[in-house]
Amino acid sequence: MRAVRSVQSVAATTPTKPTPPTPAPRRQGVAAEWDDRVLSSHSRPHFMQSSTWERVRTAGPWHVVRREFGSGREHPALVFERHVEGVGVLEHVPRLSGLGPGDVEAFTDRVRAERGVAFASKVEVYQPRDEALIAAFAAAGWLPTRASQYRHAVVVEPAVGEERLLAAMKSRARAEIRAAERNGVVAGRVELSEENRSRMLDLMRETEERSGAFFRTGDYAERVWTAFADDDRGHLYFATHEGRVVAGAFVARFGPTAWYKDGGSLRDQPQLMASRLLQWSIMCDLAATGIERYDLGHVPSPSEPEAPGRGLLIFKRAFASEVVEYMPAFFLAHEPGADDWRRGERDFLADYHRRTGDYWY
Repeated sequence: MRAVRSVQSVAATTPTKPTPPTPAPRRQGVAAEWDDRVLSSHSRPHFMQSSTWERVRTAGPWHVVRREFGSGREHPALVFERHVEGVGVLEHVPRLSGLGPGDVEAFTDRVRAERGVAFASKVEVYQPRDEALIAAFAAAGWLPTRASQYRHAVVVEPAVGEERLLAAMKSRARAEIRAAERNGVVAGRVELSEENRSRMLDLMRETEERSGAFFRTGDYAERVWTAFADDDRGHLYFATHEGRVVAGAFVARFGPTAWYKDGGSLRDQPQLMASRLLQWSIMCDLAATGIERYDLGHVPSPSEPEAPGRGLLIFKRAFASEVVEYMPAFFLAHEPGADDWRRGERDFLADYHRRTGDYWY
């Protein structure tokens, strides 16, 4: 296993105590206008509906279109279109929110009317599972399909303040935070410099080799980090021990929510509890800046004890015991043969990954 290189000088990487930042500079023109519309109309605005993510995805194989799906009220959404060889164009609406059961019929009519040449539409709703909403999608002709985004996550609420955050944790998490501090671990924000980006990629590859988890390419990760940092919607955090970076995380923000986007760590000294202190430092930083929700990302379903990733579930549930289950993904066929693609999507994605070493979505 390739070891992550040691850090000889930490002047640029030593984390500092979080302080409330100055107000973020607003991007001008249509980008700022779009973000304001999304933030005011989505119930859980997600960064995948932001102008920042629009810019990231436009640089790849996806074509991004701004649509209006409201009926009697504003409901803007980014639609991502990609050509499927031999089939046609698929349109994908990831992490939409603000839909109730009564909105689905009109939403479906707009999707059908504005789908252009798309053979099918796929939507993933970023809201807690709602049986009435699922039934409304089914009644409107949507079929269940494979989700491209995680369905279960642990979410904490930094805005409640540090004392209540600590009180909500399991005693194990509090003990491990104290242990990390006694061990001399220091954690906090660092500059998104070229050197620090390289260190973060090393941590991610170390984690990938150790755990078998899959990460996007380094170029892709750096493009995402840079875009969010440029818009003051993302920060890099490191945990260091005796001048050595031992854990890192990139956290994305949009509106009232933050997401644990990417992470990595060394495991040659697990007794340091560096990852625990790193997440606690992030939560304190988010609390100081008024973030209401911090989505810690994917965990396996608690109802599937044999599912891979149980270690992630144990680690993250120590911060907040409740696991949020998000809505399933839905598929709406527009052309003959679309449902054949829906049923064969798993094999298509697996083949694409084997051929390219990357995700299709």
